[in-house]
Amino acid sequence: MIEKLKKYDRAIIGVIVGSILPIIGFFISYPIKGWDYTFTTYLNIAFDEYNRNDVFILAMIPNMLMFYLTNFRWNLNEFTKGLVAVTILLVLMICIITII
Repeated sequence: MIEKLKKYDRAIIGVIVGSILPIIGFFISYPIKGWDYTFTTYLNIAFDEYNRNDVFILAMIPNMLMFYLTNFRWNLNEFTKGLVAVTILLVLMICIITII
């Protein structure tokens, strides 16, 4: 199976997957964390001053899982470089949003 995954071992694919997974994680976090709110209210909570870190960090969990799989299980080093680059940029954006 790992040999089949080697064709995906490119940094650009890691960047694309790393950009899509937090979006998917955000939509998955809605039924987990915001089940008693409407989706619009949940979006407002995501950008609220006190709750945004919880929502954004929960959305980053799929990237962490993908990092574990690509780095430690499948040894897709180039893919992992792209994934880590996007994750660092997203975390920096979260930090900047939190400071503002």
